[in-house]
Amino acid sequence: MITTILSILLAFFALIVLFSGIFTVKQQTAAAIERFGKFQRISNSGLHFKVPVIDQIAGRINLKVQQLDVLVETKTKDDVFVKLKISVQFHVIGTRIYDAFYKLENSHDQITSYVFDVVRAEVPKMKLDDVFERKDDIA
Repeated sequence: MITTILSILLAFFALIVLFSGIFTVKQQTAAAIERFGKFQRISNSGLHFKVPVIDQIAGRINLKVQQLDVLVETKTKDDVFVKLKISVQFHVIGTRIYDAFYKLENSHDQITSYVFDVVRAEVPKMKLDDVFERKDDIA
């Protein structure tokens, strides 16, 4: 009797542990899996299994095209202050998911900083009319 109860409890515990290792990753998303805190693998969309307790989902990264709007105020060559709204569309390339997850702290801030640098370097060299004529060149 005790062995039956013990085996039922053991089987129940084994099922809970087994099912805790199953996870899903949504479409256009990737999950970084770590084993004891060290990178193990990237899991793309679908149903996956991780070793319970040992493996952890470190995080998920969005693979969809995202848009970032940046408002930049700068001065032109003819001393006119202009406010430019720059829209940047970006996405994570499938082969660079590891880099995007582990090497970028805040992608939006880094892209915004890059846009500020480019616009503030190029626009002061142009007159106001040239800015509107060459807006695609600035981009």
